Parts: sequence; structure tokens; C-alpha cells
Amino acid sequence: MVDKAKIIIADTRQLQGKEEVILPQIAPCYAMKYRSTKICRDARQELAAGYLLSKHLGVTRDEQLTYNACHKPRLASGTACFNLSHSGNLVVLAIAGCEVGVDIEKIMDVHEATVKKMFCEKQQEELLQLEGRAKNERFTELWTTYEAMLKLKGTGFEDSWDKIKAPVACHLHTTKIDDYFLSCATENQTHFEILFWHIDTWHNTMKSMKKQ
Repeated sequence: MVDKAKIIIADTRQLQGKEEVILPQIAPCYAMKYRSTKICRDARQELAAGYLLSKHLGVTRDEQLTYNACHKPRLASGTACFNLSHSGNLVVLAIAGCEVGVDIEKIMDVHEATVKKMFCEKQQEELLQLEGRAKNERFTELWTTYEAMLKLKGTGFEDSWDKIKAPVACHLHTTKIDDYFLSCATENQTHFEILFWHIDTWHNTMKSMKKQ
């Protein structure tokens, strides 16, 4: 049987001017992260993450979330599995019926030390054959696959480098979206559905309901 997963992508720029309306609707832990984060872009990432959880999983209270030893969040109800990621102006929420890890990254320059530490010999040789934009794109793509698999395990970079480089048995989906790469890993074979979420739709619906 093939599981299903939704990958919901939101652009944080849609939040501009709506912050004070959104804040009461999200879990206090995300509201606190938003208020305590000094960099505007990063603050909006936290706000969007909280809003995605509120609207798609009904998370409005801190006690609805639990965390493993490496701080991977879970639903206390256990009704679904989820994972969050953000980069640049985009925030991603992956929802599945099995364990899931997701990573999105804006295309970044190759970091040679990371290549030597994390990537296998075949991947290192592949990158050596590339130059410029093509090399940066492939590096970013590979990075997202590693991070999605680590987030699936729930360890992140807490493990040693040897454990991080070890293969993870999973079903992996990777795609390029404009200047970003996105990878999603699940423990079971999964059909992935990617949705681009328009925050204005929710905002306008909410305003209409208040007027009634």
C-alpha cells in the first residue's frame, strides 16, 4: 500500500501587514519565536510555520506538540506525522501518515569542507565535473536529500559524521522550485502532492466570517 504525503509551501512575503491578525491563531511557542527573532525574514519564517500548523493540523496550543531528544516536533495526538523546513522566503510543511523529513534550500554556493565531510566518493567526483551554477545546483540538491533523511530519522546533525553519511532506508522525492531545491523523505513508499498555499485566501475568508 502506498502512503500519501502533502507538501505545503507558503511564501512568507504574503504575511506582510497581517502579522497581528495571525499571531492570536498560532501556538504561543511560535508566536514567541516570531517576537524574539530580530531578523525580519527569519521572524516571518517562524510566523508562517506556526500558521501552517494552525491551519493544516489544527495546532493552536503548545501542549498539542511534543518533541524527541533532538527536538523534532510531533503531534501529541499521533494522528499524523509532520516536518517543517524554511529557506529564504519559503516555508514548507510536510504531512504524512508515516515518519517524514523535509528540507528546502535556496540554491547556495558549494561548501568544499561539507562536500568532503558529508558526500560519498561518487558524489564528490560528480561535483568535480561540474562548474558554476550547475555545480551549485547539484550541491544544493544533494544537501537537501541528506538533511531530509536526517530529519526523517529525527536526529538532525546530532549524530557523528560517520552515522550521518550512512545510507537511510527511505522513500525520497526531490524537486526544483524556481531557485530552490526541496527533498522529502518518508519511511514508507509514498505518493507526494505539492501544494502552493496562498495565505491571502485564509485571511480573506476569516475577515468575511467576522463580518457575518
